[in-house]
Formats: sequence, C-alpha cells, structure tokens
Amino acid sequence: MVGVRTDTVPRQRGPVPEGEAAGHTRGRDPGGRTDIPGAVIEKVAARAVGEVSGARAVRSRTARARVSGEIVILRLRVGVRYPRPARQVAEEVRGHVRDRVERITGKQVHHIDIEIAELVR
Repeated sequence: MVGVRTDTVPRQRGPVPEGEAAGHTRGRDPGGRTDIPGAVIEKVAARAVGEVSGARAVRSRTARARVSGEIVILRLRVGVRYPRPARQVAEEVRGHVRDRVERITGKQVHHIDIEIAELVR
C-alpha cells in the first residue's frame, strides 16, 4: 500500500526509563503461552533413553507421558545390554531422562516408572 495516507497517527511511545531496553517493561506478561503435548514429551524421553550407555529404547512404545499443567509423570520401557546391572542402568536412565525432559520442555518431571522390558546382547 505504497502512497496510502490516513488521517490517524499511530500512538507514540513515551520515553524509555533508564536501565530498560526499548519495548520491554518490567513485570509485563509476555502475552502468550506455549503448549507441549504429551506425544512430544514422549519422543524426548524415548530419545534420551537411547543416549544412556547400556540402555536402549524397546521396539514398542518406549515412553508414555501424563501431563498435568507443568507436572509430568513418565512410564518407560527400557532394554538393558547384558551383562550391565539392571538397577544401575535404570538409575542412570531415570536421571538422564529427567534432566533432558526438564531442560527441553521446561516442565517438572514428578516421577519416572521404569520397566526393564528386555535384556539385549
């Protein structure tokens, strides 16, 4: 719309207080929200399982997530490489998945149930 003139003038901004960037005010709501569905959290958790030494994601559905607001509850099905100790691998998986999901999604992982579904050579 080149060359179009209107009779209205955009509202002018006031002076910017010292120490604040232009266009940003303190205490202001960012004006939106971000929804992360459970399916996305499940994929993040399943990929994180594969990053742990001695563990692998099983063929069937590896992760199931229940999301309630900012709280996540996870159920994982994990394969453990033989002869690694299953409890040790489960603890490593639990810690790594919790860190990864919380860092990527910003939600708090309340607890993680782990089922050792198979031993893998």
